[in-house]
Amino acid sequence: MPPKPPPNYVVQPTPSAYFISRGNGSEEMNFGAAPEYGDLVPNDRMYIHSRAAPPPIDLTTWRLHVAGSAVAKPRAFTYDELLAFPAVTCRRVLDCGVNCRAFFPRVSPYQSIKWLPTGWTQWHFGAVGATEWTGVRVKDLLDAVGLGPAANAQFTSLDAVATEAGDLPYSQVIAIDKVLADDTLLAYRMRDEPLPIDHGYPLRAIFSGWGANSAVKWLGRIEVSQEPLPLTHFQRNQVLAGPDYAEPILATVGPVRSAFELAEDITLGPGDRTLHGRAWSGAGAIEQVEVRIDRQVAQDRWAPIWEPGWRSAKLLHAPEPMMWVRFEVTWKDAEPGRYRLMARASDDAGRVQPRPEAMVWNQHAVGYNGHAPLELSVLPQSNMP
Repeated sequence: MPPKPPPNYVVQPTPSAYFISRGNGSEEMNFGAAPEYGDLVPNDRMYIHSRAAPPPIDLTTWRLHVAGSAVAKPRAFTYDELLAFPAVTCRRVLDCGVNCRAFFPRVSPYQSIKWLPTGWTQWHFGAVGATEWTGVRVKDLLDAVGLGPAANAQFTSLDAVATEAGDLPYSQVIAIDKVLADDTLLAYRMRDEPLPIDHGYPLRAIFSGWGANSAVKWLGRIEVSQEPLPLTHFQRNQVLAGPDYAEPILATVGPVRSAFELAEDITLGPGDRTLHGRAWSGAGAIEQVEVRIDRQVAQDRWAPIWEPGWRSAKLLHAPEPMMWVRFEVTWKDAEPGRYRLMARASDDAGRVQPRPEAMVWNQHAVGYNGHAPLELSVLPQSNMP
């Protein structure tokens, strides 16, 4: 008898106009729909990454358990008790640590290393979104349970993820300094609505600026420890590791990235065009975005249409830390042909998106942020529908 297929990991509808499916539980935001959005993505358009089906939760019996060797008064909080804490709201990008993973080379530059595993989710640009989160500061919650000297804390979901070691709840161990940051939240609302099921109802962790892999959904337990807890099963696959790394490094702060508000491989008509996009960083605010357009002149040969090749884009509003900023650039007299677009953002921490060929290879394909090209075609007006 063939094995039963896994249950659907996503509850809400994910129409292709707004999502690109990358496998069960992996629904990428279609950047072609982004022009419809303002600063914030509607809740039902936010990208989704779930490693298991949402657990059944009855809010009347659900509890958040807070315990551990650094906690003086372990406690199980009800939902209403969490709502009684001072509410904090912040606007933040949620960017998957392996966003843009598909742009890593399929084989490493090291001859002794085999192909990258093909089973991993091949995200393009859209494992990212921005919204307004409302919740309780973790540090306020820990003050209520008598926090003592602590090294780190483990945040554990109520889900059950199938692994080679059996079904495990998804979990993350986070350094105590980040746990106690002013903008580290236990979020229960998105854009002033209760947290949707696919985004962790009733409670998820938000570690501002860090990869979304840290943002544990369907939260059920926080264990705060005096002695350092080891990385979890899941975090061991979220490290930078390979010949260029003396030892594995846990990826935390999100890189600087950018993307155009266009579907991939789109067809445009000729003439003047205004291109829009978004840029963001986990380390702070965006300072500059540059755009380059190359035209294909022969097989595997491209030439810039501008001199110099990169042109500064206009930022459409004041940048905010850990939020994306929209940008635009004018493309005059677009002629029929095949083109590739690239955006290169820099942030106020001094980080700049590198050339794709300058990306340092790592075994888990984490943290890609080279200015990967988006290809499109310009057709003669007579060929346009």
